[in-house]
Amino acid sequence: MSARIWVISDIQQSDPAHALATLSAAVDDILATNLKLDAVWCLGDALRGPDEAALEQVADIFIRQLARLDLPVCYLLGNHDVDLKRARDVDRHPLWERARTEPNWHTMERLDDFFFARKMGACLVVFMGDHAHPDGDWFTTHGGVSGRTPERYPHDRASYARLSQAMADFGGPVVIASHYALPGGQKPSGLMERLLPLPSNVKLVMHGHAHIGDLVWNKANPWQRDNPVTGQPLRQFNVSALESVRSPGSHSAVLEIGPSGPVSLRIRCHQEHEWLDTFPLAADERR
Repeated sequence: MSARIWVISDIQQSDPAHALATLSAAVDDILATNLKLDAVWCLGDALRGPDEAALEQVADIFIRQLARLDLPVCYLLGNHDVDLKRARDVDRHPLWERARTEPNWHTMERLDDFFFARKMGACLVVFMGDHAHPDGDWFTTHGGVSGRTPERYPHDRASYARLSQAMADFGGPVVIASHYALPGGQKPSGLMERLLPLPSNVKLVMHGHAHIGDLVWNKANPWQRDNPVTGQPLRQFNVSALESVRSPGSHSAVLEIGPSGPVSLRIRCHQEHEWLDTFPLAADERR
């Protein structure tokens, strides 16, 4: 069974008009490719800023624009999706709240879940993003734990080790779709380091957060899409960013999954309406 997924990350808009322009242009462009798609994955930072009313509008724009594709959407939280909590100590996450009620959207069931998983073609896909205590005692951001009582964070190294073991027990190919990179990637997450070493059936890691071409916040190899996971023959790819302010262009990715696992990853520029890179992904690359 094969599948083709549109992967977006880091739209990161606080202004509804700008959000509409950015997202609608990307949807227009991906529709113009006439690709048959099976799903959309949004790897976080859909929202930005502490203006609750504006964030509600941007969340609504996301729902309406992605509905044009008539596809299942998997959404995880990034650090800017918790800006209301970070800036104002307001326990609201507008797009996650909407996603839980939309029939075609999938996200973590509880705000404090540190991952959720879905089958896609032959693969188990593990989605990992930011998360928070339902009552606001702690929240994760930038690969660490913050809040009033960060010591109450319940997902210790054993929790991450159990997830790593569950991926191994799946047996078939596994894809990790995360907001943050693992060690070895750009702007990696300290919490995700707890997953290492990953089992050999993990074939691909994709992440956002480290905006390609951002010379202010992503200074280490800012144009490098493909980085290894530390200590393992496993590739991880930076698929951000859809925004066009910090990053030149507006970029996303299309992932092809074949009967044996990931086949290729293509990078699209929506401003130039062209494919920038194609990365072949042999399903047995780690054997």
